[in-house]
Order: sequence, then C-alpha cells, then structure tokens
Amino acid sequence: MPTNKSPRRCGSVLASAPALLIAMTFAAPVFAQEIELTEEDRAKLEAFKAFQDNIAEFLPTVNKIDPSILPITIPFREVREHVIVDVDFGDGVPRPFMFDTGAPTYVTPEIASVHGGDVIVEAGAMAAGNKLTWSPLMRMSDITLGGKLPVADPTGEIGWSSEGAFYCITTNGLIGAPLMRNAVWQVNYGTQEITIAAEVGQLDHIDGAIAVPFGHKENSPSPTPEIELGVGDGTLKFLVDTGGGIPLTINTADLASVGVTLADDAPRTGVLAGGAAGSFEMQLVAQTIPIRLGDTELMVPVTVGDGMAPGANGNVGHSFLKNFVVTFDWSTRMIHLDPLFDGNALPPLPEPSAAAIGLEGNKVQVTSVPKGGPADQAGLALGEVVTAVNGTDITGITPDAFCELTEGEIDTITTASGQTYDASRIQGFFGDGQ
Repeated sequence: MPTNKSPRRCGSVLASAPALLIAMTFAAPVFAQEIELTEEDRAKLEAFKAFQDNIAEFLPTVNKIDPSILPITIPFREVREHVIVDVDFGDGVPRPFMFDTGAPTYVTPEIASVHGGDVIVEAGAMAAGNKLTWSPLMRMSDITLGGKLPVADPTGEIGWSSEGAFYCITTNGLIGAPLMRNAVWQVNYGTQEITIAAEVGQLDHIDGAIAVPFGHKENSPSPTPEIELGVGDGTLKFLVDTGGGIPLTINTADLASVGVTLADDAPRTGVLAGGAAGSFEMQLVAQTIPIRLGDTELMVPVTVGDGMAPGANGNVGHSFLKNFVVTFDWSTRMIHLDPLFDGNALPPLPEPSAAAIGLEGNKVQVTSVPKGGPADQAGLALGEVVTAVNGTDITGITPDAFCELTEGEIDTITTASGQTYDASRIQGFFGDGQ
C-alpha cells in the first residue's frame, strides 16, 4: 500500500491503539519484568536459560545467508505504517510478513505445521498487560525473501495470531531480528527497498550519515538493537523497532527522570490498548523535544505514555525511522541514519482522527479519542461498540471487510447508543507543540 494511502485511523499513534499494541506485544524478554511464575513456567524458564547459556554454539547453525551472493536488493511495501516483505517457504507462494527488528521471527501455527521442523526450545516473552507467554522456537524450511534472498535454516517461533490488530497488516507473521544478525540490512524508506550486504562498504548512505552504536542482549536468540539517546539532562535507552507503527515513544516516568516536563496544554489522547492479559486504557501525550543522536541534535515529535517499551525507556518506531535511510550492521553494532529531510527537525506527525476504531472479535469498538476533539467533546468513550461507519451498518462485519473499510475515509461513526460522532481528521490538533 502506498504511503499516502495510510488509513485515517493510523494517522498517528495518538489515534491508533492497534499500532501501539503491535509495538508492545513482542517487545520484552522474560527476564525484564518481575512476575509471579507457575511451576510450569519455572520449568520452562530453566530450560530456556540453559538454551541461552549455550546460544553462542547454536547461532551459527541457523538463519544462514551466503555472503558471496551479496549485496541483494528486495522491495518492500508500507502497510498501515509497517514494512512488509514477501516470504516464500519453497512452495512458490509469496506470503506477506512484517519486517521487524524489535522481535523474534514469528509464524502462525498453520505455517509451522507445514514448513516447521523440530522444536528447539520454548521461548518466553513479556507481552503487553504484564503476562508471560511461551512459544515454541523451531527450525523452519529454507526461505526466500522478496523473491531474491535465500536464507537457510531460519528459525521461527509459533505464536502469530491473524486476529485483531494484526489482521489488516499480515495474517502470516513477522521476520525478526534473529534473521538479520548475519548480514547488514539497509532500509531505504524513500525508495521502499531493503538492501542486504555483507559489509557496509557495499552500500551507499553511509558516509555522512548519523552513526549510533547499539547493543543487544548477549544471551538472547533475538538481538533487538538497543540504543542510548540524549534526552533532557541525561540519556535514555530505546529499542529500535521497524515493526512498530509508532514514532519515538518514551515512558512518562523515564522522561521526567531526565528533567523534561510535559506542557500542560500538550495534545493528549485516550487509547484502548491490548495484549495477552487483556485490554487496558492509557493516555498518550505528544510533544516535540530535542533528541541527541551522538553529536547530532534533532527536534523530534515524541509520544509519551506508560508502558511504551517494556524493558527499556522508550521505543524508536516506524514513524521516526521512515524519515531516514536506516542501516543496521550487527557485526560492528552500528546504526547509520541518513536523513530524508532537510534541516534539523523531523516532519510533524500526521493529524489524528477524532476517533479511531478497531476490530475486537466480532465487534468494532472505539480504540482512541483525542482529548478536546469533536468526538471527545460530544462524550464518546473508549471501548464503545460501533454499529455504523459513514452511515453504513457494520454489524457483524468480517475482518476482510473491516480492513477494506478502514482503507478509506472515515468521517462519522455511530455507536450502539445510537449517537453519531465526527471522526474526521482534527486539523491543528498538535498546534505549536510540533
């Protein structure tokens, strides 16, 4: 889907609970949180730790890319603020997968049953809502990305669900950081191409780019990049998440810890987020602040809220990264950012809709309401069931029909109460804050 066709409900993280959900669901390793464990959890945890203790011997045997065939350039497309690439499991069928540095590789149980092999270990992760989840990690059939790049012995975790917020993006899964650690990956958001190289000397957009070192958890099968950026009077740690349809996000308490105060009149939005432990309400605040990337300072529109990046202080998502040509080099642990904009200020976020909607099971519900907008002033509440869009009844709508509906313009929604609300884009919502 072309960039200018992004659906109205995903115009900003301030109006997109599904985008927030995707960013949060697969973000944190199990050891980043303190939770209560069952006996079964403890047994799986011990097995997972033993696997991690020997991971240095395991990693060279999987996700293999032949450096002699590189560089190779493959196309991607942008779907609802997410990068999508086609994956062929050897059967000639190109399946859309999300390209996501912020997570392991995930596949649906259906794909795993046909193209999966032996289970290596049960992998644990902290999902949104503070719940520990387990998914089998297995060796998959050899794959080809974008019709050009062969990968031998890829690994994948079984756990992708094609329901809910993910459905309109991909019903298959995501290609995650484990597959990327054995090459250099350059994402050109300007041309919508990904170039895979053996080393950065094979690539453009390196000389003169902003260079930021990154780390990742040494004993993790998923090497999600973690970078430190200068914020306020200190530094904060961020996960770099190409799969998150969000801007640069920061946890509320972490932003305050570096001396940055949010303006009283900063734009705010109520959001109904969700995860493995169920739905929960949260408030997001937008503000443009200076961010230091090494020796470079940029004015960046950020989103501030609670639980924005479990295990880190914040998250660097798609709506930030798409302003650059971004190169990930795991061999040197460097990210190179070549700006696609002029000056020292990132473009402002798109104006949000007065109300956003999401499909939850067999019903459509309100997932975000910007404060002070027409829907908020008329009394629209998060979680209300939506029965009509633009005057057309949507009771019992199918997932495919919902995806098609939200590709177009949404001007009004009607709830089960019978009241109709203005859901159009709020011009000037961000004011001078961006």
